[in-house]
Amino acid sequence: MGSTRTRSGQSRSCRSRMLGCWPKALIACDPSTMDHVKFALRLLVALFFITLSFFWLEAAWDLSHAIDPATGEAVRLSQLRATPAMVRSLSSSFAGAYNTLIALLLTFISLAIPITANLYTPKLIEIFIRDRINLFVLCTCAILASHNLFAFSLSFDQWTGQLPFALAVAGAIFGWLLLLPYYFYVVSFIDPLTIIKRVRNSLMHELDDAAAGKHSVAVSQHRVNQKIANLGSVLLRAADRADRDVTFDAIQTHMLELARLRDVKVRLPEKFFQVGNDLLVGLSGDATDILSEARIWMEHRIAIQLVLAFKSVLGKMPDGVSAMAQAVKNAAHEEACRRNDAVFDLLVRVLNCFTREAIKKKENASVFNVVYSYKALIRRLLSDRPEQVPRLVRYLRFYAEYARMQGLPFIYELVSYELSELTERAYERKAAPARELLDAVLAFDGAAQSVGLVKSRAILAAYFLECGLTQELELVEASLRGVTPAVIEKAKLGILSVQDRVFWELNDRGLNFDFVEPQRRTRVTEVFERLKANTS
Repeated sequence: MGSTRTRSGQSRSCRSRMLGCWPKALIACDPSTMDHVKFALRLLVALFFITLSFFWLEAAWDLSHAIDPATGEAVRLSQLRATPAMVRSLSSSFAGAYNTLIALLLTFISLAIPITANLYTPKLIEIFIRDRINLFVLCTCAILASHNLFAFSLSFDQWTGQLPFALAVAGAIFGWLLLLPYYFYVVSFIDPLTIIKRVRNSLMHELDDAAAGKHSVAVSQHRVNQKIANLGSVLLRAADRADRDVTFDAIQTHMLELARLRDVKVRLPEKFFQVGNDLLVGLSGDATDILSEARIWMEHRIAIQLVLAFKSVLGKMPDGVSAMAQAVKNAAHEEACRRNDAVFDLLVRVLNCFTREAIKKKENASVFNVVYSYKALIRRLLSDRPEQVPRLVRYLRFYAEYARMQGLPFIYELVSYELSELTERAYERKAAPARELLDAVLAFDGAAQSVGLVKSRAILAAYFLECGLTQELELVEASLRGVTPAVIEKAKLGILSVQDRVFWELNDRGLNFDFVEPQRRTRVTEVFERLKANTS
């Protein structure tokens, strides 16, 4: 029993630390913690302060030493006038400078924005066009260039506009000082984290508009559906390129939106939740009826994005598989604790899809990651929602059989190990589904040929022997009576030879399946001796 308590306790501690760090991780990768708009604004102010201060001091010092060659007296600022020749000469230079400035801006924007939009989401172009700072900078440069032409047109021999010329000079300085901060702003604008934040904000605004009744229900539904698809596009394209950082941030954003929908849904009209397959293209009428009755079509759309992205990360990002499974597991547990069973059931279906897709890919590591998250969810529900456990155990048993049919015997045995550990935990906590978990472990057939099944049951039997649970011990021993002595001996050596609790390869579990604490080994040995006696 000490072995399992040690493993479970450390796993719980590790998960607690992970959950405790989850909000901090979101804060760390949230673009608001490194506001690029403020950085660009501060850079602009600093450039203006440094440049204009230096320019003013330079001009003031030179003017204070200036002597009028005609009169020999000091030159006063009020005496200075722009001549037509001077205005025409400088206006021509300003025109060339503005041409260069606008060409730089448009070229940079024309290259950066479409390329980035193609990488993440076409929605970026609309977001860029609607951004107030982008509109301000581009319109300001165009107005300043036009004003320079206006000042040039007022340079008559009989009269030259002094104020338009002064504003043209100030505008030219302002335009060029604006270039560098705006460059940094655009670079930050196409940062993937910023894109995710802006796409998410657009979805939030659309939901707020729907709650406020700004549009008709049908229009609001289509607009919200499109915003969810836009957010999913960022995730799908990042996953397709195996872009880890962006994929992880997009996953977290989808989980945040799932949580936010709980607060928004109470403000939405009831008709908003009634949908048909004209909105959710591809779904049958029965499927849309189910979503309408459960009022979860928005959560379903988010879930679909996760399933599609999971198919992309399989074989490309093993850590992405683990991240997605853990994120869905955490969200499912949260919904279960809040008694939001419709969304909980939806997220369980997402985990089921993950499990099936991983098994179809026939990669043991990917299946292992999903199964581990599945087991972690069941382990939490043993305390929080035990009535939900039997159904999830049946699902896990189903996928174990499916894995064996697909030629993955390791996964079949893996699920047996995990369910055995869950059974031990259930009996420790006297949880209601304990006997159902035990029955699920004993339902795995083929123990006569599977050393793994024998070892997992022997470890569980040792726990029952240690706790004095004779009825359960007899059930486990009865399930192993058909095992040959050779298989029993091989299983015994497989357990007793493992001295290091750490698995010899890197994996998410970290622990060796066959490791038991020294005080438990004597019980394991006793179990194997009892099995040998029964088979002789």
